Amino acid sequence: MKQHLLFPIAFKRAFTENEEDIVVLAGDIGGTKTNIALCRISENGVEKLKEARYVSKDFRSLTQIIENFSAEVKPRHICMAVAGPVLDGKVKFTNLPWELDSDIIESELGIPVSFINDLESTAYGLAALKENELVTLYEGDKDAFGNMAIIAPGTGLGEAGLYFDGRSYHPFATEGGHCDFAPRSEEDIELYRFLHLHHDHVSWERMLSGAGIFTLWQFLTEVKGRVSESWVIEKMKESDPNAVISQAAMENKCLVCMEAMELFKKYLAYESAQLVLKTKATGGLIIAGGIPPKILPILQRGEPWSDFFIHRNGRMDAMMRQVKVQVVMNEKLPLLGAAYYAAFNG
Repeated sequence: MKQHLLFPIAFKRAFTENEEDIVVLAGDIGGTKTNIALCRISENGVEKLKEARYVSKDFRSLTQIIENFSAEVKPRHICMAVAGPVLDGKVKFTNLPWELDSDIIESELGIPVSFINDLESTAYGLAALKENELVTLYEGDKDAFGNMAIIAPGTGLGEAGLYFDGRSYHPFATEGGHCDFAPRSEEDIELYRFLHLHHDHVSWERMLSGAGIFTLWQFLTEVKGRVSESWVIEKMKESDPNAVISQAAMENKCLVCMEAMELFKKYLAYESAQLVLKTKATGGLIIAGGIPPKILPILQRGEPWSDFFIHRNGRMDAMMRQVKVQVVMNEKLPLLGAAYYAAFNG
């Protein structure tokens, strides 16, 4: 490709010289929404020809959405990023009455179909990333190389790895966001006990997600006895509590909201470090998802990210100092990654 890749992602095949542009249909399916786009892939990158957003529950199947989208140009391949595990081309949603089977949909539409995990797709989307879409939280060692890792707090908590073969990166999905929360301090233990009252399984996703922000605020008010601003409580009745809390914290208007978001930052750094250790991601950590771009000032201010990320790993602190940490400001990476996957891995 003529396009300069910030991250050399491994694909099964490359765009060959004099090859015609590739048209694919890409999507990002969640429990609440489905983003879908007809994309043209050329030697200069990806171009979205048509794009739409659907409320997932308003449709009985993914096939119905694709037919409703009715692109004028028939795509060569369809690839959809999905939140959750993909097993043998099949997907079951926990919060959507759909069961997807790539073979069945391929037969219905007459077009090759692939499903991949949304964090795996996010990793493939790094191929489309521009330099101005990255913000560095910690520089690390510029000469360090090796595997990479991606963590993405949003509706849930997604995690993925990228194996480095010495030349390029090979994305792979994980379900690490559902691993057990690991308390380290007395306050962490208090938080665990609070969460365990409501959930048999206390995972990192319980706090590192949209709903997790409100959970941290509840912990501070119900267990630690903090008193939030009355207008915050009133606003929560008519608006998304998580957005109310994060916005109040960004504007320095509520001390409890600010404390809740500092806890969010601390736990995000803790679990990011765990993911780096498990994947030996000396090549860098990418923070993606819907939440980080919206709360970037919070991630940048207060106690440095490095204090939580590096100085809590015992004998591994020296390795952690090498790891560059960057936030992705482009929330469409799963869709772009699905487009690249359809073009070069499908």
